Amino acid sequence: MTLLTTHNPIRPLPEATASELMRIFIDQDTDALLVGACLALLAQRVPEAHELAAFTEALADVAVPFPPVPADAIDVVGTGGDGASTANLSTLAALLLPRFGVPVVKHGNRAATGVCGSADLMEALGYDLSRPITNLVSDLASRKFAFLFAPAYHPLLGRLREIRKRLGIPTIFNLLGPLLNPGNPPLQLLGVAREELLAPMVGALSRRGTLRRAFVVHGKDAEGKGLDEASIEGPTSILAVAEGQVAARQVLVPRELGITPPNRDALRVADRAEALAVARGLFAGSGHADFRPAVADAVALQAALGLHLHRGASLQGLAATLKEARSEVDRGFPLPFTLPPEARP
Repeated sequence: MTLLTTHNPIRPLPEATASELMRIFIDQDTDALLVGACLALLAQRVPEAHELAAFTEALADVAVPFPPVPADAIDVVGTGGDGASTANLSTLAALLLPRFGVPVVKHGNRAATGVCGSADLMEALGYDLSRPITNLVSDLASRKFAFLFAPAYHPLLGRLREIRKRLGIPTIFNLLGPLLNPGNPPLQLLGVAREELLAPMVGALSRRGTLRRAFVVHGKDAEGKGLDEASIEGPTSILAVAEGQVAARQVLVPRELGITPPNRDALRVADRAEALAVARGLFAGSGHADFRPAVADAVALQAALGLHLHRGASLQGLAATLKEARSEVDRGFPLPFTLPPEARP
């Protein structure tokens, strides 16, 4: 407890101190109000890469392990916290990528501050969030998709969920979630809600020995507000990391990719029911009443970036890959998992 009262959490923390602080957070005997106050303080500044790495390592040490995944497996994930209330673009892209032979190990949770988290959507689609690890490994081999429900692998974080909800602001755990996939996929497409998070997040990823390649992206909407995904409304900044080396920043512009920016709110959803309807419209293809072309463009863009990571390609030729992904979405695509009988239409 001394650490929390004597160290100013607004300052950058030495790695050992960051590790100890995380252990205090997850200690069941630590007062919830104290944890909340410290999280609020940490939220006042941008964390540094070494802090994120130390926090992540401390949590990984107490996580439920997952067996090794294929050498070309990918996670597509965002930090959340952008307040944009868009459809579940990362999750929908993760469900599309297996159509191209890409193994996806998707790590996700319920919404903490947003409208509909990845786990909320998966559950609404009929996915069993409690699926055993042995089944998930089999799913990954046969269907090239597995969804790892975060609370099943990070049970000590459960007590923090209510604290985060009460705070009502993005916390350090929004940033740590994308770094805590227990499958440690070697490829990752990671979206951050604020531009200043690009460097620390890519720095933290570059320290992970199991990572081969990643894109860390930050988009802008039509009004210049930040998005935790590649944007079809405004520019997207991208930092790439390969084998621990970070490349210079690149910027994507929708019109240069052949995308016409949509009308305002074309990607937004009001609640979980609308998020589910939009998802089902996408799976059904362009002829369905709930199919949204803007969502199709955005999902295809995330998927195209994932395909370039999987293929070991640079961002050159992304426009052609985007067309490839968009054509698949227009046709509609099945879910890469089998629904239980009670969830089938």
